[in-house]
Parts: sequence; structure tokens; C-alpha cells
Amino acid sequence: MQPIIRQISRAMIFLILLMMCGCSSFNVKSNTVEEISPIILLYLDQNKNGQLLISTIIPPLKKEQKSVITVSSALIKEGRYQMDHKYYREIKSGQLRMVFVSDTLARKGLKDVISSQLLDPEISDRVYLVVAEGNMIDYLNNQLQQKQAQVDFYLYKMFAHYEKQQELTITNLKQFMERLYDPYSDPVTPLFAVNAEGFEYQGTALFQDDRMVGAIRQPDDVYFQILRHKNRHHKSMPITALDTTLGEVYATRKIRFTDSYREVQIDVHIGGRVEEYRDNRDLSDPTEAASWVRTVERRVESDMEQIIQQIKSLSVDPLSIGEHTLGLMRRPFTGDQWRKHWPDMQVNVRVHVNVEQSGMLKSNRSIFAPKGRR
Repeated sequence: MQPIIRQISRAMIFLILLMMCGCSSFNVKSNTVEEISPIILLYLDQNKNGQLLISTIIPPLKKEQKSVITVSSALIKEGRYQMDHKYYREIKSGQLRMVFVSDTLARKGLKDVISSQLLDPEISDRVYLVVAEGNMIDYLNNQLQQKQAQVDFYLYKMFAHYEKQQELTITNLKQFMERLYDPYSDPVTPLFAVNAEGFEYQGTALFQDDRMVGAIRQPDDVYFQILRHKNRHHKSMPITALDTTLGEVYATRKIRFTDSYREVQIDVHIGGRVEEYRDNRDLSDPTEAASWVRTVERRVESDMEQIIQQIKSLSVDPLSIGEHTLGLMRRPFTGDQWRKHWPDMQVNVRVHVNVEQSGMLKSNRSIFAPKGRR
């Protein structure tokens, strides 16, 4: 009996070794450092023929200089295949951190583009998604020519900083897809203007389904951020129309419906201090200060109502107002009903401003009182 057991054991060990050797023998991929090229960003655009233009920066190993390579293809995976044949190292997406898409491609739809990224087991779903207006390739090439070899890593650190700061719109692939399939909300992404000289935040791109249909641009984007979040801190809040800047702003937002669900009431409370002010009123006088605060409240209310009107006209709900209709024992609208009902709904915005340290401010278009009044 024992010899038979020994033979069976030896046979099993032999089969295991054979399988291990076989797997390694037929595996043509190589992950040695010298033969792979991890990428940090992808830029996606569309050419005149409707094909995808896929670009990335080839990172240096040893003393190799960085460069931008671009391929055209019908599919992203096909583009990856072409990149592997334009470069002597295998392109790997395991370090991908950012996907930039042109506004042209964003207006035609991103569902297929994003799905292909999420289905790739090498790619994290936390990859930043950004819409870029302008020529991204010129910007990257210009940065590399100016010896800014770490431009891809610089952009990643910039977005990580923005995400931590929580003052601008930052979206990753997972968040975009969650909102895409949420019947009571719509996706958003950051919108940047880019040219050979620079890369600048412009505001928030608005999406209906997977297509970009509009944008909330600066300086209104700060109001949009306040409306989007239940509470938010901003280092500064410029009110351009009044030549005023509030600093260390803490804003809270509350959304409630009437019993008939025909109207929405949005209450916004803004607290902060005046950092810059140009007006003919003396804020050291309580009466004039109260009048000025009411002017600020009416101005911010008007700007926020214009933002609400804009998103209603586009039939999108980036503020996720529809989610506030849901409760444990209620569901007045299905997803389709809400999308039909939202553009015609009456929305009222009420802003309450609490300004600190306004007594140090003086008229005569100066942010500080004269020495005699301090």
C-alpha cells in the first residue's frame, strides 16, 4: 500500500511542477523593470475621422528623456496595442492616475471610454477624470522642452492637493460612474483651460448622462461649490460684482421641499470675515454695515439663482436635489419622473451672511480705517 501512496505523491508533485513550468513557459509577458514603461496620465481626443487620439508621456528610465507619443484607433485597448509597437518597452497602466479628455470628446460621450478603464484590472477606479479645453499636447510638449520632465507627476500632485483642499470640483472614475447611473443626480468633472503656456482651472463641467452639456465657470464656481455640499470651508470667496472678498468662509446649505413637492427651498448660511472691500459705505457704522450685508446677501442670492436656472435649463441635476425627495417611507418621484419634473420646479434661494471684523473697514475705497479711527 505504501509504495502506491509514494507513487501517487510523486505523480502529484510532478504534475504541480509541470504546471508551474508550463505557465511560466507560455507567459510571454515580462514585468522586469528594464522592459516596462508605467504611465501616469492619458489624454484622449478625437480626430476628424471620429477615431480616438490617445496620448501619453513615456517616462524615463536611467537617463532617458521623456517624450509624448500619440496613436489613433477606434478603441482604447487597440491604442494600447499600437503604443506597445511604437515604443520598445511595454506600456503598463498600473500607475495611471489621471485621464484627461478633450471637451470635443466629452460633448460626444464618455461612457465607453470610462467603462474600458474600469474594466482594466490594472487600473484603479480612483483615477482622476478631467475635461481639458485647448491643446493638451502643446502644453505637455512645451513643458518637456522647458526641462519640466516631471510634468505628469506635477499634475498628479496638483490634483491630490485640490482633492484634499476640497474647494474645487475633483472627480474620479468611480464617482463619475456612480452619478451616471444615479437617477436623482448627474455627473460633473473639473474643467481646465490648457494651452502651450499654462493649465488653469475654469470651473465645473456639467454632464447629462455621459455627455458634457455645459459648465459653471469662474467666478460663479465658488457659489456652485457651496450649493453642492452640505457644509464647506473656503479660504476666500470673491464677490466680483461688489468688489468684495470674504475670507475664511464657512458655508452650510440646507435643502427642503414643500409638502406638495412643487417648490424647493435652499437656505445658505455664510460666515466669514471681510478681507477686501471697495464701497462708499462705512462698515464701522452698524447701520451702514447692516445695509451692506443685505446687499451682499441679495447679490449672492441672485448669482445662485442664476446657477440654478442654468442647470434647470440644461435638464441636469448636479446638485443631487432629487435625492432629497427620498425618505424611509416616501418616494414621490421615480428617477424618470424626477428628471421630467425638475426643469419646471420652483426653486427659492435664501442667503444669510454673518460677517466678522467689519468694524475695521472704512469707506473711501480702502480696506483699512485711517490711523485715527483704529
